[in-house]
Amino acid sequence: MTTSAPTHPHETAPVIVAVEGLCYSGKSTLVRHLAPRLDAIIAPEYTDLAPLPPWPPTDHTQVNTALRQLLDLERHRTRHVRTRIAARTHATGSRRSHVVLLDRSPLTLIAHEYGMQALGVPADPSGAATLYADAAAAGQILTPSAYLYLSIPEPVTDTRRTARGPVANHLDDPAVRARIDQTCRTWLRLLPPRRQLILDGTVPPALLATAAAAFIRSLAGPPVPSWRLLAEAGVPA
Repeated sequence: MTTSAPTHPHETAPVIVAVEGLCYSGKSTLVRHLAPRLDAIIAPEYTDLAPLPPWPPTDHTQVNTALRQLLDLERHRTRHVRTRIAARTHATGSRRSHVVLLDRSPLTLIAHEYGMQALGVPADPSGAATLYADAAAAGQILTPSAYLYLSIPEPVTDTRRTARGPVANHLDDPAVRARIDQTCRTWLRLLPPRRQLILDGTVPPALLATAAAAFIRSLAGPPVPSWRLLAEAGVPA
């Protein structure tokens, strides 16, 4: 799967990097520290754009409705990013490659479906992977060029939860968190080594941003595979 098509025939395709991790891992904080170093365009997290779909779903029809609602949010983020890129290109006349930081990506949405299976709630991981992969292949949404994954131990999670306040109860469930983390790490193992970087989320954000910026500047090689591979490979129960 390739990244989205350039907005101009002579423009270099953007470098799209997804910043992922469990709740409280420091994704948004890292994005804020990292963006100025790369003059990057930020695609905000889903919860910053609209309320999340009602939970829990009662059947697979509601699961599909929620996944498509989130796909609409992903399309909205993509339009926003492409508009920003076009505006910068017009203002500067430069065809340089832009860096785009996604505060979460469809990987989050697919992993969430696996997490819901841990609770016995209706879920469709394979359908989610196919839905977002098809949309990316059609150029409707952005395909990350690489992934940054923030990892933190549970004691740090507890401290940050106290400071920030809890998220939705089901996202704080230990079984859900473990399953989502397992899903994301399974995906990372499917990627070329130079397309994924696991970061220690307990490190100060400025130092994380330095490491992440060096990683992004060095990106090269073939595009990452389709999210369908996650469904095909399977996530260990």
